[in-house]
Amino acid sequence: MIFSRTLGRLMAAILLSVAVMGCTSMQVETDSSDRFADKRYASFSWRTEIPTGVPASMESLYLLSTTVREVVAEELEKKGYRYQASGGDFLVSYAFGARLEGGVEPEPNFGPASSVINRSPDPAAMDNAYALSGPREVASLMLSFEDGGNLAPVWSARISQVVENQNQPDLDKVRRKLEPGVARALRVLPNAVSR
Repeated sequence: MIFSRTLGRLMAAILLSVAVMGCTSMQVETDSSDRFADKRYASFSWRTEIPTGVPASMESLYLLSTTVREVVAEELEKKGYRYQASGGDFLVSYAFGARLEGGVEPEPNFGPASSVINRSPDPAAMDNAYALSGPREVASLMLSFEDGGNLAPVWSARISQVVENQNQPDLDKVRRKLEPGVARALRVLPNAVSR
């Protein structure tokens, strides 16, 4: 009885973890943190400052950059790193990217025509098949950490996510998706060294 209850709980946990992993569309790739850990850093600065007085056409990029900086700074501060306006032990820079991935080229079907009696296609299934068969846009955030003294690269990460609604970006939703991605990326870094 106890064995079957334990086995049931174990199977439920395995199925839940597989379901959660299957639903995620975020990928996080990081470099080895050995070089970063060897330097024993305690503080960070931004490689460049966000320009002020941006035109209205660039406002969404300005807001996105501000959101990225806030999320990255919060995660670094959780690990004990102190922010300095300039002269940090390491410098943080980031870049945005986008690419198309996946998709299937339609192939013409010149085979004999076939029919199924009394069957009509499910419109929702057809719409899903069409939407999922095409290329998807994947947005990426590349983080790069450089040594504050000689600007040598010491660590980098790439966080990629399938873009769900490109035409109406919602910064709150971007932040909610960015936070776990940045946390996963920075998880490999050691905590700050007390000086």
